[in-house]
Amino acid sequence: MKKYLFIVLLFGIGFGQNSPIDFETGGHGSTWTWTVFENDINPPIEIVENPNTSGINSSDFVAKFTALQVGQPWAGCESLHGSDIGTFSLNVNNSTVKIMVYKTVISDVGLKFVIPSNGSLGEIKVANTLINTWEELTFDFSNHIGLLEAIGIDQIVVFPDFNTAGRAQDNIIYFDNISF
Repeated sequence: MKKYLFIVLLFGIGFGQNSPIDFETGGHGSTWTWTVFENDINPPIEIVENPNTSGINSSDFVAKFTALQVGQPWAGCESLHGSDIGTFSLNVNNSTVKIMVYKTVISDVGLKFVIPSNGSLGEIKVANTLINTWEELTFDFSNHIGLLEAIGIDQIVVFPDFNTAGRAQDNIIYFDNISF
């Protein structure tokens, strides 16, 4: 038990996540190795100028994800294991995660954390309620605190347009300011 407690404390204190993920020059996210998956030809994530700096997101740069009509409903992108986001464990201070999205359709957005062995507790999904404007979504990972797959996290996965009904067209989704 003492050994387990030491490992929990080591990951909880000795390391930390790189956040917020804001895609700004000199910030987190813009130079990360994002890999797109399950999106047919997997067009890469693009870091682009914010398409709408009014409202809640005045950032200069954001991530652009193109969810292809022929892509899987769970198409997404992930940071590089063991790099990018750092290493951290979920605790009361970082288990509420927020992301800003700008979408043209209503659909779920999913977030998932992964540990080095590829273990995960699965994604949490929250649907946007607004279109053609920035909206901040909140994800509650507090039920995962202390679970094995929530200790030593080293990867974040974003599912920007998790739509099991399928897409009627290619959807462009912008996301930004992922904070813990």
